Amino acid sequence: MTTPATSPKTLRSQLRRLRKQLTPEQQTRHALQALTYLQDLLENPSSKANPLSHPLNIALFLSQDGELETQSAIEYLWHNTEHRVFLPALETKPDLHMAFVEYQETTLMINNQFGIPEPQAPFDKHLTGQQMDIVLMPLVGFDLQGNRMGMGGGYYDRSFAFKRLPKDSENPPFLIGWAHSCQQASQLPNEPWDVPLDGIITEQRFKSFTAEQA
Repeated sequence: MTTPATSPKTLRSQLRRLRKQLTPEQQTRHALQALTYLQDLLENPSSKANPLSHPLNIALFLSQDGELETQSAIEYLWHNTEHRVFLPALETKPDLHMAFVEYQETTLMINNQFGIPEPQAPFDKHLTGQQMDIVLMPLVGFDLQGNRMGMGGGYYDRSFAFKRLPKDSENPPFLIGWAHSCQQASQLPNEPWDVPLDGIITEQRFKSFTAEQA
C-alpha cells in the first residue's frame, strides 16, 4: 500500500511505476483473478451491482500503461453473456465531455487525441454516462474510502458528475474501479468535484463502498 505523497503528481508517478513493474505473468494472472470477481457480480442476482433483469450496458476501457488488463473481461462479456460492451469516446458531441459507444469484435476503431483507440460510430450512437448500468473505470490509485485518482483529465468526473446529485436517477450506474491491488493508497486527496467509486475490483477481491454493502 502506498502512503499519500506530497503532491498528486508525485503520487501518480509512484503508483504508475508500481503497476508497470508487474511482470507479464503477473499481469495475466491478475486479470484472470479479477475476472472471477466480475463474473460473480454479474451472475449473482442479489448483487447491488446487478439490479436489472435485462442485459446490461457495461462500459470498460482498453488497458494500457500497466493498467489491469481488460481484454479477458471484454471477451468474457462478448462470448458468455448478453450484456452490451461499451468503450469511452472522446471524439463525440460538443455537449458531452465523454460518450460511450458500443464495442463489438467488428467495430471500426480510431485513435483519439491521446493515441488511444476508441470506437468510431455516428454521434446518434453515442450514449451518455446515465445510460450505462455498470462502469469499470481506469485509475492510477484508489483508497478504501472510495476515492479514485485518475490521470488528471477529469473526463470521468465530469461525465458522472450527476452521481453527486441526490435522487438524480432511479438506477444510477454502478462505478467500479478496475485495478491492481498495488495501486491502493492509504488515503487519497479528495476534491469537491471528485465522483467516488461504488466499488473496486482487484486481483484480490471485490469491495463495495456503498452503504448497503459496507
